Amino acid sequence: MMDFKKSTLVFCNGDPPRKERIKRLLPGPLRVVCADGGAQQALSVGYKPDIIVGDLDSLEQSDELSRQAEIIAVPDQSNTDFEKTLDLMLARGMDDFLVVAFSGGRIDQTLANIMIAFEYSNRCSITLADDQFILLPVRQAVEERLAIGTTLSIISMTDESVITTEGLAYELSESVMHT
Repeated sequence: MMDFKKSTLVFCNGDPPRKERIKRLLPGPLRVVCADGGAQQALSVGYKPDIIVGDLDSLEQSDELSRQAEIIAVPDQSNTDFEKTLDLMLARGMDDFLVVAFSGGRIDQTLANIMIAFEYSNRCSITLADDQFILLPVRQAVEERLAIGTTLSIISMTDESVITTEGLAYELSESVMHT
C-alpha cells in the first residue's frame, strides 16, 4: 500500500470511491475541496466540503451547504472546474492533493482530468484514486515500494520518457517510451 501524506482531499464530479477506500488512502485530510458538483459526490460518501470552486453550474446548493462551505464562483469557461480548483488552491499555498471522483460517467471528462493532473504535476503533488486504481503522474524520479503482486502500468504522457524499474517481472533499464 502506498503511503499518502496528502493534506487536501479534492472531489471532482465523477463517481466517488467508497468512503473506506478514501479513509485507507487518507485517514484524515486537513481540508476537503470540491470542484463544483464534486460537493454532491463528497456528501454522498460522508465528507463535508470546506471549499467549493467552479462555475457552479452543477452545484445543488442548500442553506446547510452554504453555511458549512466557502463557495467560490469562477465563471470563466476557458478552464474546467478541476483546473479552477487547482489554480485557487495553489494560489492559497496548498500543493498536496489526493483527487477522487475524477472518473466515471463520461470518458472525455475522465481523460481530461488525467491530463490536467499530469499538466499540474510540475507545480504540485497530485494523486488520483478511485476504487480500483491509483494514478500517480510524475515528471521526475519516483520510488515506491509496492506489495508483491501489485499491477503496475507505466504510461508516457510526453513525447519521450526514459524509464528504469527494479524488482518488477519485466525490468526496464533506461528504456525510452513514447506517447
